[in-house]
Amino acid sequence: MKVKINQPLVSVILVCRNEEMTIRKSLLSLIKQSYEPYEIVVVDGKSTDKTVEIVREIKRDFSNIKIINNEKIYTPHGLNLGIKESKGDFILIAGAHTEFSKDYIKESVKFLLSHPEADAVGGVSMAKGLDKNNCIQNAISYAYSSVFGTAAKHRYYTKEPREIDTVAYACYKRDVFEKVGYFDEKLIRNQDIEFNYRMRKHNLKIFLIPQINYYYVPSKIKLFLKKNFSNGYWNYITLINSPYGISIRHFIPFLFSIYIIFLILFLIFSKNFIFNFVFLIPLIFYFILDVYFSSRFSIKLRNLKLFFCSLLVFPSLHISYGLGTLFSIIRGGKKEKQSIL
Repeated sequence: MKVKINQPLVSVILVCRNEEMTIRKSLLSLIKQSYEPYEIVVVDGKSTDKTVEIVREIKRDFSNIKIINNEKIYTPHGLNLGIKESKGDFILIAGAHTEFSKDYIKESVKFLLSHPEADAVGGVSMAKGLDKNNCIQNAISYAYSSVFGTAAKHRYYTKEPREIDTVAYACYKRDVFEKVGYFDEKLIRNQDIEFNYRMRKHNLKIFLIPQINYYYVPSKIKLFLKKNFSNGYWNYITLINSPYGISIRHFIPFLFSIYIIFLILFLIFSKNFIFNFVFLIPLIFYFILDVYFSSRFSIKLRNLKLFFCSLLVFPSLHISYGLGTLFSIIRGGKKEKQSIL
C-alpha cells in the first residue's frame, strides 16, 4: 500500500548506456515502489542497443518517467545532468543493472525524515546473477558479497541502521548538493566514493539501512575481469584527484598483485629454498582462505561445482583489480574513457 501523496517528492536518477539486458528489471522495480510521489529521470548516454526503446515502451504507461540525453556519455556527467533536471526534495541515485525492494524509497525517505542527523541513506547491495543456474555468475555474486572478496561494508546485510563511510544507490537530501557540489566529472569511476568523502569532510552523515537492492553481476568471466580491471585502474586516478577520497582498502588487491609478480620472479631466479618457502607463506595463507570461503559457499548450496568456480573467481577478482591499479600507475594516471558505466 502506497503512502499518501502529501509526502516529499523523490527524484530517481537512472543513468544508463547499453543496458538492454537489465534496464527493464530495474525500471519495473522502481515503478512498483510503495512510495509516492516520485519521478524517474532516465539519463541515457547514447545507447546503441535497445535500452532507450525499452524505456520508451515502459514510459507509455507511466507518466512519471522522463528521458533525457547525456551527450557527454559518461556516468558523472549523466548524474549531474539528471540531478539538475530533477525536481525532488530527495535524490535517489539508482542503477540500470539493479533491482530495488518495493519499500526501498519509502524506507529511505522515512529514515531521512526521522533522523535529522542523516544526510544520505542507502540499502544493502546484494550481488546477483542473471542466470541463477550459471556457476560462474553465482561465484561472482558470492565473491562480491563475501568479506574475502571485497571489504565494502554496504555489501553485507545489516539488521540495524548504522553510519557508514560510503554506500551504493544512496538517497540524498537535496541540500547536500548545495553544500558539497556535484559529482566530479573528471572521475569516470569512483565518483560516488569521492562525493561521499566530500560529504564526510563537510560533517554530513551517511547511513546504511536493511533495505536490499540486487546488483546484477557481469554475465561472463571476460566481462568480470574487464570490469574489475577498470575499477582498479580508476583508483589511482581518484587518488591523484582526491588524495583522501578513497580508502586504503581499495589498494589491497594492488599490493597482492605486486606480491604475486615478485613471487614469480623469485621462484624463477632465486636458488635459496628456505627464502623461497618463506616468501610463499602469504600465498599459502591466501590459498587456505580461498579454499575455506569456496568450501563454505559450496556446502551451503550443496553444489560441488560452485567450489571450483569460486576457487577461480576469488583470485581472478583480486588480481584483475590489482593489475588495473598497477597499469594505471605505470601510465601515470592517464585517463581511460573506454569504461562507461
